[in-house]
Order: sequence, then structure tokens, then C-alpha cells
Amino acid sequence: MTRKPAKARGFSLIELILVLGLVSAILGAALSTLLEGDRVSILGRQESEMSQQLRDILTLMVKELRRAGLPPPNAYDGHYLRSSGRLNLVSSGILADSHAGRLMFTGDINTDNRVDYVEYSVSGETAPLTLTRRAGPIGDAGSLPGAPAQTLSRSVESCRFLYFDASGEATSRAAEAASVRIDLTLRSRAPDLPSGHHRTLSQSVRVKPYNP
Repeated sequence: MTRKPAKARGFSLIELILVLGLVSAILGAALSTLLEGDRVSILGRQESEMSQQLRDILTLMVKELRRAGLPPPNAYDGHYLRSSGRLNLVSSGILADSHAGRLMFTGDINTDNRVDYVEYSVSGETAPLTLTRRAGPIGDAGSLPGAPAQTLSRSVESCRFLYFDASGEATSRAAEAASVRIDLTLRSRAPDLPSGHHRTLSQSVRVKPYNP
């Protein structure tokens, strides 16, 4: 007697659902890992950019602020300046109109024997704020440089300029400041997910001008 071959048994619906569920779980885990890796990579790049920008800005500010003020007496001919009406060539250092959101000073910033005007200013009502720099040589008639301001950062969380007298006490009279403290905080361009908060990076430096 000849036996009939058994029919091949297929997958049941339940088995297919289980297999699909397992594959979906594996793919979901792999995708989640990839997305998390991308997020960490983006955050790392943002922190690196913030750190570099913070260093660049403060290095520039410190370098220029250290040259604010009168040059030593042997650097110019006082009689010539008085007789020629070129008193604007003598730097007065930190200017009286400076305040917590705006730092203005004069000095031979470029070491070219010409007095320059430098202004750092913070603008904006809420973060992110914008930090700008305007600088250039003062004209023979005392005119300030007319060049447009240079944007240093559009990702400022906060920036303050604080002034201290010779005894180290805080003062509101910027023109009499013997040192200036710069408090700068930058923020990440994009917020973290899912918190929605921006990462920040802060640094403070205190600078004694060249000859206040």
C-alpha cells in the first residue's frame, strides 16, 4: 500500500505575528541606538563649538582691554599734542558711558601708534542675545570709526561687564575702573531632547587695563 506524502505545514497567523513583532523590536532597538548616537554626536559638536567660541571671544576681549588707557609718557610728545589740537590721540581708557551691557574704551589696540576706539555691546530682550564688537582708529578730529559692528555671537545666554576701583570694590563709575570683570555665558543653538532646555557654558575673566 502506497502512502500519500504529508502536506507541508505553513506558519500560523500567531507565529507570523510573533515573528513580525520580534523583527520590529530588533529594528526599533537598532534605530533607537542610531538616533541616540546621532543626538550625542550633535551635542558633542555643539559643546565643542561653544567652548571654542567662548575662548575666542574672551581672548580677543582680554587682549584689547589690556591695551586700554594712556600710553606711557615717553610714547608721545605732550607739547605737540596740545599745540596741534590732536588731543584725541591720547587715549583715556575706559569711557564713562560704559555699563553692564556695554563696554567702551580707547587705546593703541593695534600697536600702530594710533588710538583706537573699541566697543563691545550686548543686544536683545531675551536669550539668545547678540554680542557685537565695533572698533577702528579715531579720526584726527576725534570722530569715532564708522564701520558696522562685527557680530561675535548670536548665542549669548548672558554677558555682563563689571567695574572695580583700585581697592577692588565694585563701582558704577566705569571711567575710574582699575579692572573689569567679564562674565560671559553662551548657550547651545538647539535645545536638548526631550527636556527642551539649552546647554550653557560660562566663564569669567578679570582684566586690568594697560594704564587706567
